[in-house]
Amino acid sequence: MMLDVELSRKRVLKVGLIEDDPVVRMFLIELIRKHPNEFDLIGAWESAEAAVKPSLRENPDVVLVDLELPGASGVEWISEVSPHLSSTSFVVVTVHSDPERVFSALRAGASGYLLKSTHPPEITNGIIEAANGGAPLSKEVARLVIKTFQEPVQNRRKEIPGLTPRESQILHLLAEGMVPKEVGDDLGISYETVREHLKSVYRKLQVKSRTEAVIKYLRH
Repeated sequence: MMLDVELSRKRVLKVGLIEDDPVVRMFLIELIRKHPNEFDLIGAWESAEAAVKPSLRENPDVVLVDLELPGASGVEWISEVSPHLSSTSFVVVTVHSDPERVFSALRAGASGYLLKSTHPPEITNGIIEAANGGAPLSKEVARLVIKTFQEPVQNRRKEIPGLTPRESQILHLLAEGMVPKEVGDDLGISYETVREHLKSVYRKLQVKSRTEAVIKYLRH
């Protein structure tokens, strides 16, 4: 079967996968092995723990990762190894499409998110896309991401319990699309002051980034 996406490089891509379900694991193994001119399967592991050492040793181009695994989760594994595998792309392959899991995986370092219901050619194309610097997403997941960031912000500023009026004001402007420097200019305060307010916001909302804070604001 011909792939719909051509490799932008001639070398064979090294691919690993982490999947504890034996049926799904065998399906993915066979799918990858059907394309020996494109992929070299370096390993198929049942747990995140079993994948750490061989992945660090082999430095794969792409690793397919399930989210729910025995022991450490797929998100935990990606978060742990991604700093040590800067040239590796991590593509989640899961049954879950809820926003919390999607954004948690992307924040951890996943560059793609495919549902297990995805057609086989789309999975193989997704591997190539990820290796070439792309971000393969199942259609359902892509719609979810777009919808989340296109949700209109109400004109009236929301007040989130625990935040000061100024912190809520800053979040409101960020949710409207401003960057911190623009927020400072709009409010007549310095960029450093905006950053200090954001540090307080992150702590109170228990988030680690501006994106996470805005998402919580939009959903409040």
